[in-house]
Amino acid sequence: MKITSSTTLAPERYTRDARAGPDSPLIEIATDGVELDLGGAVLDGEDRNGMGILVHDCERVTIRNGVIRGFHWGMLADNVRQLRIERCVVSGNHNPPGLGWLGDDVVPVEVGFGGGIRLVRATDCVLDGNIAHDNLNGIDLVRCQRVTLRGNDASYSGNVGIHLLLSTDNVIEGNRADHCIRFTDRFWNDTADSAGVLLEEHSHRNRIVGNSLLYGGDGFFIRANNRHASNDNLIARNDASFSPNNAFEAVFSEDNVFEENIADFSNYGFWLGYSRNTTVRGNRIRSNRSDGIAIEHGSHNVIEANELADNRAGVRLWWAPSDIGDDPSEDYTIRCNTITGSREAAILYTATKDVRLDANSLRGNARDVVTD
Repeated sequence: MKITSSTTLAPERYTRDARAGPDSPLIEIATDGVELDLGGAVLDGEDRNGMGILVHDCERVTIRNGVIRGFHWGMLADNVRQLRIERCVVSGNHNPPGLGWLGDDVVPVEVGFGGGIRLVRATDCVLDGNIAHDNLNGIDLVRCQRVTLRGNDASYSGNVGIHLLLSTDNVIEGNRADHCIRFTDRFWNDTADSAGVLLEEHSHRNRIVGNSLLYGGDGFFIRANNRHASNDNLIARNDASFSPNNAFEAVFSEDNVFEENIADFSNYGFWLGYSRNTTVRGNRIRSNRSDGIAIEHGSHNVIEANELADNRAGVRLWWAPSDIGDDPSEDYTIRCNTITGSREAAILYTATKDVRLDANSLRGNARDVVTD
C-alpha cells in the first residue's frame, strides 16, 4: 500500500498481501508532506518478516495513532528529514529468544537485527509518546543527527532499548527503557552487552537526560571495544539501578559528563575503563555488589560531589598489564565526595599517579584511602 497524500485509515486490522516478498512493507511512504493517521488501526505482520511501515527519501512526514506488530521491523525510515512518529505502539516485532552474544565488528553492522522503530540517515526528526515493547531493539538511530526522542517507552527489549550508532547531536529525554536485558550461560552477570541505552561508533554530543533505565543488562552503555569512541555526551539525571552488570558503563571514550544520575543496587555503579577527560559529578551510587566507581587505565578524570554509600570500594582506580591497551592510570581529581560504609576502602588506587584528594567526607569505611 503506497501512501502519496495525507490519509486516515479505518480502525481495522491490516495484513500484507500474501503475494508480497518477505522483505516488503505493508505501507510505503516516499512523498513529502504526508500525514498518516492510523486511526487506531492494527498493522499485523503475522510472520516477523518485512516492515510495517517504510518511509524513505522524503521530508515532513507525520505518522500517528496506530499499532504495528509482527514484523522484522515495525517501522523503518531511511534518508528522511522532519519525520514525526507520535503515539504509536510498535511492539511484538522481531525478538528471537535464546540469543547469546551479538559479536562486535570493526566495521559497524548497520543493517541491524530487527525490532521496533529504526531510523537511518534521519535529521531533525521527533519520536514522541510511542511504546516499543518486546522487540530485539526498541528504537534504533543509525547515522542520525538532531533527532529528539521524548516520552517513549522502549522497555522489555531483548537487546537494547534505545541504540545510537554513528549518530550525533541527538536528544534522548524522558524515556523509559527498563528491563532491557539478555543473559548468556557463562556467568550470572553476563548480560551480553544488552542495555537500556547503548551508544557506539562515534556517537558524539548527545544529551541523555532524565530517562528510566532500570533492570538493564547495563542501564547505560558507551561501547567502543574497537576504539571507535563516542565523546562529548551529557548523561544526566537518569536512573540505571538494579543492573546485574553495570548501572553505567563507558569505555575508550572522552569528554563525557555523568551528572546527577542514580546508580544503586547493581554489580558496579560506574565502570569507566580507559575513559579520559571524563566528569562524574553529583551522582548517587549506593549498595552495589562491587565498586561504586571503577576505572582502569583512565586519565585526566574528575570525580566530585558524589554520594557513595555501602559499596565494596567507593572509588577504585588502577593500571595493570592488559592485552587491550597500555594507557596509563593518572591525573585524577577526587573532591567533595561523601563516601560511607565501604566494605574494602573508600578510595583505593593502584599503579596510579597524580591523584589529588580534596574535601572528601569519609565515614564508616573499612579503610579510608589505600594506595599501592
